Amino acid sequence: MSMTDNEVAKAYAKTRTETIISQTALLLALYEKLALDIELAKEYINNVEVEKSHNCLQNAQKIVIVLRSSLQKDNFSGGNDLWRLYNTLIDLLAKANLEKDASYLDVCEEIVLPLKDAWTEAVAREQAKETLAHDDLV
Repeated sequence: MSMTDNEVAKAYAKTRTETIISQTALLLALYEKLALDIELAKEYINNVEVEKSHNCLQNAQKIVIVLRSSLQKDNFSGGNDLWRLYNTLIDLLAKANLEKDASYLDVCEEIVLPLKDAWTEAVAREQAKETLAHDDLV
């Protein structure tokens, strides 16, 4: 059975929107996990749970590396600044891990939490657009 042009257009729009939402949702999930790892690492450092803090900090570094590697810094005006923030985060996470010093993680939170909040807003906006687009198609 063949689809009409209108059905094809609706299916394309739906798939495109879901893909966009899933990409922003993935970034948000990464930021949420990064923030959680930093929070837990602070707690573990303060409680002298070395192995647990190490694992959280290693995972946090991996997340930042993934975020940095997916960054297309030349595609927007703040790309180079975000690149530098990611590099700073990697350095701070490594120092916190080596020195078992939670004060580095306070700085990490000052960087990560506003970024996480921005992605939370972006996901909400994309979901609202999807709802509007879906309602228009129905």
